[in-house]
Amino acid sequence: MVDYIKLEGNRVERGFQQGNFLKDKIHSMFDIVFHSEMFSEVTSKFIPLSIIKLGLGVMGKKNLKKALQEHLPNQFNRMKALCKGAGMKELIIYGAHFLEVMSGDPKSMYKNPPVPACSMIFALPEATLDKTMIFGRNYDFPNVLQPFQVVRKEIPDDGYKNLNFTQYPLIGCHMGINEKGLAIGYNYGRSWKKKPLDFRLKGVPGTFIVQNVLETCANTQEAVDFITKFSARSNGCHYGLIDVSGDLCVVETTSTRYAIRNPVDGILAHTNHYQTEILKDANLPDYVRFKMDDMDISPIESPIRRYKREIELLKKYRGKISMDIIKSILSDHDNRDPDDFTVCTHGPSAGTLGSIIVLPTKKEFWVTDNHPCSSEYEKFKL
Repeated sequence: MVDYIKLEGNRVERGFQQGNFLKDKIHSMFDIVFHSEMFSEVTSKFIPLSIIKLGLGVMGKKNLKKALQEHLPNQFNRMKALCKGAGMKELIIYGAHFLEVMSGDPKSMYKNPPVPACSMIFALPEATLDKTMIFGRNYDFPNVLQPFQVVRKEIPDDGYKNLNFTQYPLIGCHMGINEKGLAIGYNYGRSWKKKPLDFRLKGVPGTFIVQNVLETCANTQEAVDFITKFSARSNGCHYGLIDVSGDLCVVETTSTRYAIRNPVDGILAHTNHYQTEILKDANLPDYVRFKMDDMDISPIESPIRRYKREIELLKKYRGKISMDIIKSILSDHDNRDPDDFTVCTHGPSAGTLGSIIVLPTKKEFWVTDNHPCSSEYEKFKL
């Protein structure tokens, strides 16, 4: 069963409730993650863990605090309230949110094991069997985080009611739908250039932006306007958006640039590489490699291969796409043993932690908190 919590009130009240409801689980999560093999692989063995945690928190506060206070003050106050509810020091929550940005730092990411980092697929009525619209997404991230996921049903008195999927200690989320029928998901964008500025450590992580869209935007166009005009983006992100009118697009962003992809023949897929002509230069160069132990691969190979397979299957079933077809695509292993490059990802360090299917017109939110190839989806509804 997927963990589920219900939050009500203003942002501060909801932040405190989340911290309080999940207090023991949040403390347990940090203990397990900080002592995991994955964490030890990406940190120095010669520096005490206490110093590493302190340093991560200090870096997070230094790079996130000002941007959040200035651009998303309500979400900033919600984060502080979560700390109080969980009985934790603020530095550790800063560090948890900063990991989202830091994991894409060009100065360090090439030394660490790859993170596939998500897939999105869409079908509009012209492409589906029952003339509905469907948004499916796989959430790919380090395997150690799989046990610590939660569906939040939020009933705010200062924004739109929404359902979203996130990790225990996070204020933001990576997928959700609100009461207006606007659905949004996000894939990590691996941007690298300094001129133009496509990546920076200072700024607001994408998960905060996704959550704010759910609370404040009624349709796709409002969300596009908010995302593209938001001047404090840190890491690159690909935002998938669809509303009840069928307005569908993916907004590719870096820290300072953006471009928009639209569906073709009622279908659209997106992974983690920039596909628009204007942003193709933001992709990591082909010569960049991830090297660790016996591993030596290109970090953009998985996104390219996953996208190719996803669009191949969407085209194959166009006009007959159903919930079952979407599930089969999100579970796909391309007729071989699953690995870092299959849609349903099974990598040694990272994989598909959860899978979500949204039906905007029905306001249904289907979730599995593990590989979709071996898990049943649970239905949540606004």
